[in-house]
Amino acid sequence: MGDSVSFRSRVTVQGPVDVSARPDVAWVRFWTQGWRFHGRASRSEFFWVIALQAVVVLAVWWLVVQLGMTARWTVYADPFGIVPSPQVGFHLFEIHRDRYSAAWWGYGTGRDTWPDSWDVAIIVGVLVTAIPRWSLLVRRLHDRDHTGTWILLLVFTGPIGWLVVTGMVVSRARARGARSDRGVFAGRREPEAAPDGGALTTIR
Repeated sequence: MGDSVSFRSRVTVQGPVDVSARPDVAWVRFWTQGWRFHGRASRSEFFWVIALQAVVVLAVWWLVVQLGMTARWTVYADPFGIVPSPQVGFHLFEIHRDRYSAAWWGYGTGRDTWPDSWDVAIIVGVLVTAIPRWSLLVRRLHDRDHTGTWILLLVFTGPIGWLVVTGMVVSRARARGARSDRGVFAGRREPEAAPDGGALTTIR
């Protein structure tokens, strides 16, 4: 019982919990705190999620190769994580204005093509993890006492931004990052003592 409560405390507590030996905690926090853009994430939490993502994506890539879909998908990595990336523009929705014209919405760039069932499964996986990956990166930047707006470097500066943001997320935490532990959706502000009398370990 104590172990389960301790696990729950590590999952729900706000702040950079040390999960060096607990990839399961990092993975659960990735999903349960994926909506939260306040608070912080430790290096161990961030990189355990990246490592687990890599395992999943490598399995997906193996499937892509086996199905002969390499002309449609590739793998892309940046500080947001490691994800399958389309090499074509998947034609997902089409609205007919009249018999002569139609408007459509797709995903990806390149030649326009209709996705098959495997493509749809991969697209859904990428979209479902998009916000949790985004919020995890923002919380990692908060742990370094940076605002989440630094991720705009990835959008506007290309490889330079990739290097700058990567340097931020691999660096040690700063104590002033604790000021990010606030907000309506910030969760619990301070870790509580574990039921067994120990304390939750956080990175300062």
